[in-house]
Amino acid sequence: MTYDHDIAIIGSGISGAMLAAILAKHGANVIVIDAGTHPRFAVGESMVPESAVLLELLAERYGIPELAYPGNIAQINRHIGTSAAGVKLAFSFAWNGFGKEHDLADVVSTPVLTPEAHLFRQDIDAYYVALAARFGATIRQQARIQQLDIADDGVTLSLADGTTLRTRFVVDAAGFRAPLADALKLRDDARPMQANTRSLFTHMVGVDLYEDAIAPVERHGSPTALSQTTLHHMFDCGWLWIIPFNNQPFSTNPLCSVGLQFDIGKHGPATRDPEAEFQQFLLDHPSTAKHFRNASRVREWTVAPRLNYTSRETVGDRYCLLGHAVGFVDPLFSRGLVNTFESIVRVVPTLLDALKTDVWQRGNLMSLERYSLEVVRINDRLVANSYTAFKSFPLWNAWFRIWLSGSYIGVLRLRKILAEYHKTHDDDALRAEFENATYPGHLSIESRRYETMFDTACATMERFGSGEITERDTIDTLHGLYVENRAHLPIDFSNFTNRYVSRPTVEFAKSLVDWANQAPDGLAAKLARGPNTKPFDFLDAYRYGDRLALASRADALLAAAMTPETAMK
Repeated sequence: MTYDHDIAIIGSGISGAMLAAILAKHGANVIVIDAGTHPRFAVGESMVPESAVLLELLAERYGIPELAYPGNIAQINRHIGTSAAGVKLAFSFAWNGFGKEHDLADVVSTPVLTPEAHLFRQDIDAYYVALAARFGATIRQQARIQQLDIADDGVTLSLADGTTLRTRFVVDAAGFRAPLADALKLRDDARPMQANTRSLFTHMVGVDLYEDAIAPVERHGSPTALSQTTLHHMFDCGWLWIIPFNNQPFSTNPLCSVGLQFDIGKHGPATRDPEAEFQQFLLDHPSTAKHFRNASRVREWTVAPRLNYTSRETVGDRYCLLGHAVGFVDPLFSRGLVNTFESIVRVVPTLLDALKTDVWQRGNLMSLERYSLEVVRINDRLVANSYTAFKSFPLWNAWFRIWLSGSYIGVLRLRKILAEYHKTHDDDALRAEFENATYPGHLSIESRRYETMFDTACATMERFGSGEITERDTIDTLHGLYVENRAHLPIDFSNFTNRYVSRPTVEFAKSLVDWANQAPDGLAAKLARGPNTKPFDFLDAYRYGDRLALASRADALLAAAMTPETAMK
C-alpha cells in the first residue's frame, strides 16, 4: 500500500498547527488540511499558568524553542510581533447586580506569579502554521473535505477539488465542526452535559478598561491593575469577558476581545439580533456599560447558540480527535488551551512510536481518550456550578476558591515535571508522568484529598441549585471544607475577607515552595518524585527562562519581564 502522507491533520488552528510542527520536525510526512485560511478570527485568548508550563515542556522535549514563545509576553513581542498579545497579570472577577451599580468590594482577583499573555489568536495561529511549514509540513488551506473513509490499512480523504489523499492516520483538530466526528457520528449518544450555556463574542476598539471606566487602583485596592488582567464581569447565571490586546506598553494592537455568556435555562435561547441583546445587557448592568461608552465593533458578532458538547469516544485504530474536536464546555477559567497543549503532550509519543512500527491501534491511544473525555466531564461540572455561584458575590467568593486551590496544586505538579525533565531528559519517565496520572483531566492531577473536596463542594452547590439548602448553608459548608483541608492546600483559602488571595511577590512564591516540599496526603512524594529524594526547590522551575520576575507591584512585575530591549530587539 502506498501513502501520500503519513499523517493528515484536519484543522490548522493552534492545536493542529502545533502538532504538525512537532511531527514534521521529527520526520513525519504531515499534511494539514483546512477549509479556511489564515489569518482568521479565533477565540481562546487567555493563557494560564498551566498552559505556559506545558508549552515549555513541549519545547524542551522536542527541541523546538519556538513552541514556547507564546507563553512569554517578551518572547511574543520579540519573535512574533507587538500586535500579537496583550499582557495578563491576574484573573479578576467583578460581580454585578441587575440594574445596580457595581460595588468595588464585589471583586476578587488572583495575580499570576509570572506575566502571561492575552493571545491575539489570528497572529498566534498563523505563527504556528508558518512554523509547521518551515519544518516540512504540507499546508493545504481552502481545502474542504467531502468524504472520509477509514479502513484497516489507512485513511482516504476526498477533497472538494477532486483530490484524493491516502494517509496512515488522521487527526481531527477542527473543533466543533470536526469532519471526522461528524462522519463517524462520535457526538451521538455522548454523555449529557451539565452546563447549558451560549455565547456571543467579537473584537472591539475603544473599550475603556476598568481603571478608566469604573475606578482607579487607588480606589479598588487590587494589587494588580484590573486592566492588565483577564476580567470577568459576572451577573446572575452569566458573565462577560474583557480581554485587551492593547494593555502592555509595546502593543501596536488597538483591539479588545469581548464575549458575553448566558445560561440558557435562565436567560433563554440566542436571539436573532446579537447587537440588540448586547445593548440590552448593558442597559441592565450600568457599571459594565461604562466600558463601552466609546467602543465600536470591528467585526460581526459570532453567535454560539450552545457552547457545550462532548463525544462518546475519541480514538480508533487509524484516527483520533484532538482538543476541541473532542468537546468544549465554556471559556470560563480559560482552560481550553491547557487541555489542547496537554493533549498534544500525550498524543505525540504514541504517533511517533506508530511511525516507527507502522502499528496503528486504538489500544495505544486509550490514555488520550480517558484524559480527553474526563477533562470535559470535570470542566463541565466546574462550570455548571460556577454559573450557579454567579447568583451573588458572597456565594462566588466562597466557590471560586475551589477552582483556584486545585489550579495551584496542578500547576505545582506540572512545574515539578518540567524541572525534573530539565535534569534528566528521561523521555520514558516524562511519558509515564502523564499516562499514569492518578486523576487525568482533573485540576490537581494527583491529590486525592483535593479531589474529595472538589466532589463535596460540587455536590453542595448542586444541592443549592436544586433548592435543597440555602445560600448561607452553602457558603458555610464551603468555608468548612477550606478549614478542614487547610493543611492540604497551598494557601489558606478560608479567609473570605482576603479577596486577592495571593500576591505576586517572592515571599508568596517561597510559601508555595515550602508547602510543596511538605505537602500532606502523599502529594509531596508525587511532587518530589525522581532519582533525588531530598526536598525539591520549586524556585528552580520558576527561574527557568528567567520567568521568576516577581515584584510587589504589577508595573514592576511587567517591567522586569519585558524591558524595551527584550521586547523590541
